[in-house]
Amino acid sequence: MEVQVTVTGGTQGGDTMGIGELAARTGLPVKTVRYYSDAGLLPESGRSPGGHRRYAADALPRLRLIQHLRALGTPVAAINAVMTGKRSLGELVTRELDAVEEQLRVATWRREVLRALDGCPAPERLRRLALLAGVGKPDDAHDRLVRYWHWALPAGLPRRLAQAVIDGAVPTPPAAPTTATVLAYAELHALATADDRRRQPQPHQVGDVASFYAGLLDACALAGEALAAGCPDRLTEALGHFVRTYARVDGHDDTPAFRAQLRALFRRGTRAGSFSLRYWRQALVITGETPPPSSTSGPGQGHLAAPLAALHHQVAGLPLAENAR
Repeated sequence: MEVQVTVTGGTQGGDTMGIGELAARTGLPVKTVRYYSDAGLLPESGRSPGGHRRYAADALPRLRLIQHLRALGTPVAAINAVMTGKRSLGELVTRELDAVEEQLRVATWRREVLRALDGCPAPERLRRLALLAGVGKPDDAHDRLVRYWHWALPAGLPRRLAQAVIDGAVPTPPAAPTTATVLAYAELHALATADDRRRQPQPHQVGDVASFYAGLLDACALAGEALAAGCPDRLTEALGHFVRTYARVDGHDDTPAFRAQLRALFRRGTRAGSFSLRYWRQALVITGETPPPSSTSGPGQGHLAAPLAALHHQVAGLPLAENAR
């Protein structure tokens, strides 16, 4: 519906007013009022015998609305959509707010990228520059991470299960980035797009891949709940589920001997060049070590980095966090 505005009070020329009066009553220059008129924001109601523009009674409140919106930096095209009834004022505000939020997100990311390059030694600055340039737009980098996981996961994994793993393994670009999280996201992106990137466990390595990945997601969901609640007993329950998932794929039981074997396996995985270690370390920087509480937690919900780090620590006795040696 088109904006409906009314005005009371006399005008020059009976029920219409001229462009000079509109300018005088709003404090706008005549040329600005003319511009709005020519742009279609302020339709003329006709012309005087001398050929001068005349405007209906609703022109004054319309012009004041235009004036107020322009004072807020609203683009003319967006105002035109309101004036022609294509969009309500409330819809315009919502869209403009979304646009500003996006601009802030882009500006904040760029600020932290520049901070990451500022004040570090020249060789490290060049390394970081190449790393951060590879990211480009954060949303594009996120899409490339998703494509990596589609490539890395077993082809026969059920679609919903694969999507749950991807949702948990790929962090979204941080909404409030810091220098540390911007660098971590760039490192994560470099890992997933490098020539030596690694595939995830395949059928020839784990047998029933669907049961294996489903078990890992279940264990991580339990661990995430335990971390959010600060409950050691629930973390112990999650650990049992995690270990049994690894035991079942090899046809073992959860015994002290198997846990010792798994501990040795995980400790070997903490070598500096380990792809898995490097990936989850960076993901942990981005997502944080304690997941937020959730009333809708379930398998595959929430990021996997913090739960995996906690479970890894429980099994191997070694933390995944990079600053914890």
